[in-house]
Amino acid sequence: MGSPFRPHSLWRTAWAAAWVIILLTLTLVISAGCGDGTTPTTSVPVTPPTTHKSGAGPVGEQLVASDNTPVELAQALTTKNPVVILIYVAGGSSDELVRQSLTKIAPKFPDVTFLMYNYNNPKEYGDIVGSLGVHYPPFAAFVDKGNVVRYLTTGFVDEGVLNQYVVNIRQL
Repeated sequence: MGSPFRPHSLWRTAWAAAWVIILLTLTLVISAGCGDGTTPTTSVPVTPPTTHKSGAGPVGEQLVASDNTPVELAQALTTKNPVVILIYVAGGSSDELVRQSLTKIAPKFPDVTFLMYNYNNPKEYGDIVGSLGVHYPPFAAFVDKGNVVRYLTTGFVDEGVLNQYVVNIRQL
């Protein structure tokens, strides 16, 4: 009973193909994951930004108070202490999360002035929205001891990143 269809031969071919695929996959995974076992550690120095992206606001520029700047911000800029400015919408989910995170970390940094302004109350924040180029809240600006804007964030930013930005502006 000779049959042109040989199931045994097809079975062997399928197994051989499967093994080739498995071996290729293992080779790829092993070669991609293997190294010399050392993890290089580098320290990136904090340097002021030298370029501006379109719409990035005044990063790298000195924040100067005007007649329309909120009094507490103008006073904070004269102390030569770092300042964190948050513009938020009360009740907004991302806004409230960022506001709560900054409220939580503020006590850790008594030498930093934390100012929070409700976006829906323009009289409260004066010209600061225009000066910082706020696109939409929540919007945070991190200003160093020399009154230079170092970081601008828009939208949700987690507590760890906010904390690191505060640490960084204290060191500049």
